[in-house]
Amino acid sequence: MRLTRLLLLPALLLFPAAILSAWDADLSLAVPGGIVSVVSDNPEELAGGAELRYQDRTISTAEAFRGDGFYAILLPVPCDLSAPNIELAVRDADRTLSFMEIPVKTRDFVYEEIPLNTAMSDLRQSDDPRKIAESRRMWELLGSFDETAPLATESLVLPVGEARQSSRFGDRRLFVYSDGGRSRSLHFGIDYAVPVGTGVSAPAAGTVVLATDRMLTGLSIVLEHGPGIFSIYYHLDSLHVEEGDRVQQGDSLGTSGMTGLATGPHLHWELRIGRVPVDPLLFITRPFVQAEPVLSRNSATDP
Repeated sequence: MRLTRLLLLPALLLFPAAILSAWDADLSLAVPGGIVSVVSDNPEELAGGAELRYQDRTISTAEAFRGDGFYAILLPVPCDLSAPNIELAVRDADRTLSFMEIPVKTRDFVYEEIPLNTAMSDLRQSDDPRKIAESRRMWELLGSFDETAPLATESLVLPVGEARQSSRFGDRRLFVYSDGGRSRSLHFGIDYAVPVGTGVSAPAAGTVVLATDRMLTGLSIVLEHGPGIFSIYYHLDSLHVEEGDRVQQGDSLGTSGMTGLATGPHLHWELRIGRVPVDPLLFITRPFVQAEPVLSRNSATDP
């Protein structure tokens, strides 16, 4: 669902100071693990950024970036969100707020229990300084926002084709350690059960911003597909790219494996927007930004 030049009546009642704006809000992916995108042909309208709120708490925030003939803000919806409605707040260059109430579609996730042997338990539970440093570097990387990063405009393709999924996005996991301890987590990507050595290709154009060996995730790659948009590949067996490389959709990134904390050979594929994990399968039939209404409006007003 896309709403154009409109703020819903409930939002106006809740926030009397709200004003109508000409930005477009794409709500078609307003689900846990999805996004809400805001697009305009006027940078002033989005200059103050935007945020998603639930019960007076900010659950997502982002800045605007420039595309080809439009400006956009991508706001991820956390996959653990349980709410029938959230609020979109957009600030213009004068810091004036516009509000919209957004219905959130419900979504079911799978629960799974994963027993770990002693070596895997120790690896997951350890406070090794290397693991902490690698985690900090990844967190800083995923929180970066380069306004000049080229935006991938194509829909994603699967990095290992139509392989079998062994774990899905948003799975609710219970790890059972060898000493009897337990911990819960969410699975932030998709696992593909492919043999060691399976080719892994870029799902869209991007820049390699990380290509290294990490304790937990083994040989790992991160691609930047636009400002604040990153795809991640874990447990690889080999790397075919280096940091700084520019790749196109379909280019080889490496081969799958079972390095790091892995109970079997597989590829872990993940997509993050503004550090928040989103479901990559939502973008195999559409690009990150759908700007057709804005581009059509520009075309209609051109002399």
